[in-house]
Amino acid sequence: MVAPKIFAILAGLYIIGYVLYIIYYAVGLYQFNPFVKLKPLTRQEQAFLTENFPIYGRLPLELRERCEKRIVWFRSRKKFVFYGKVARRADVPLLLSGTAVLMTMGLKNYQMRRSLLRLIVYPSRYYSRINKRHHFGEYNPRLKTLIFSAEQLWKGFEVPHDNVNLAVHEFAHALIFEMYKKRTWEARKFRVGLHKIKELFLLEGFVDRLETTQYFREYGMTNLQEFFSVAVEHYVETPEKFYEDFPELYALIKGMLKFEFRPLDTNNGKKAAPGGAAF
Repeated sequence: MVAPKIFAILAGLYIIGYVLYIIYYAVGLYQFNPFVKLKPLTRQEQAFLTENFPIYGRLPLELRERCEKRIVWFRSRKKFVFYGKVARRADVPLLLSGTAVLMTMGLKNYQMRRSLLRLIVYPSRYYSRINKRHHFGEYNPRLKTLIFSAEQLWKGFEVPHDNVNLAVHEFAHALIFEMYKKRTWEARKFRVGLHKIKELFLLEGFVDRLETTQYFREYGMTNLQEFFSVAVEHYVETPEKFYEDFPELYALIKGMLKFEFRPLDTNNGKKAAPGGAAF
């Protein structure tokens, strides 16, 4: 009689433990896990951010502190998955978190809870089973996953002003899906901006200007989402030229992101620190 009782107790404990594990895993997956400790940035990590994101070092103290808190949250709450021998694996989560946070510095919604749960990184170009082709990076909205080639990811930061940055490009895709059905004011303003960008293409001569200047690479003409992602790459990497050549488009993206990477003109023509974030 004792053995069955012990067995029943052990089975009950096992079931309870398993249920608690599932709850813990699910809570962690959806970024609400209170048991995940947020580790502040070290001096070495701050130096890493300054090296790869020059704007980080030029931010006013208040914005920089807010930026760091957001980066710490993003790096701790998102799930980073690596396949194969990824070079500089320890630096990749900080690089990607820094990209996501700086790109959304002007937004209250920087956490991307609706659109992004996982970030997968391969050593180089990988084969996508979904699209049946090789990729350097992509965003899967159904799985709420961003996928990157580490090799191509680092190339985006080696030349900071060539307007090609895989991390920025793919995060811009995720941001579109994040804002797609949200009812917040900033999400609605974002969608209005996207609609106005579409209207620009209908204006006589605008597409001709794009083709004549060759400022935006041809891939951006694939569709509206690709154009937005390419435009954000330019907005981040060469904001002054963007502002000079396409001020109307620049103004639309500025209104959507509510943050400028271009030094602001504030005191009698003197350049000030970048930012202009609205929180």
